[in-house]
Amino acid sequence: MSRWIGLPAGSPSTLPNAERGFTLIEVLVAFAIAALLLVALLRILALSLGAGERSELYTRATILAESTLDAVGVVSPLVEGESAELVDGPFRIHATVERYRPTDDAEAGQYLVLYRIGATVSWREGRRGRALTLSTLRLGPPQ
Repeated sequence: MSRWIGLPAGSPSTLPNAERGFTLIEVLVAFAIAALLLVALLRILALSLGAGERSELYTRATILAESTLDAVGVVSPLVEGESAELVDGPFRIHATVERYRPTDDAEAGQYLVLYRIGATVSWREGRRGRALTLSTLRLGPPQ
């Protein structure tokens, strides 16, 4: 008959320190570090979503301004001082036509002159107002 004396082979008192597991403080420090990293990651995600929305609004405003510039002078002839105001959803579009006058005034007898066409698209983004302005030059008959 054999007798058992002492502690079993896998008891905590016979294991080396490296195999005992983590202390409560080590677990709390690990959770705190993980929480800080998660907060930073969520902040970066929120900022990137906001930047994506701003980028989409700027893209839509650019498309509206370009289409406005393309439309001016197509249906009716270009007239100096002509102005138009349009609303498209959250966007307000203001288009203007003015005579482009280069530094030399050699316009006498010309069949075509240059007009500067400008389109400004503005919108509200939260409490801030944003605006985008595009302009181009187009040939038209003198008035």
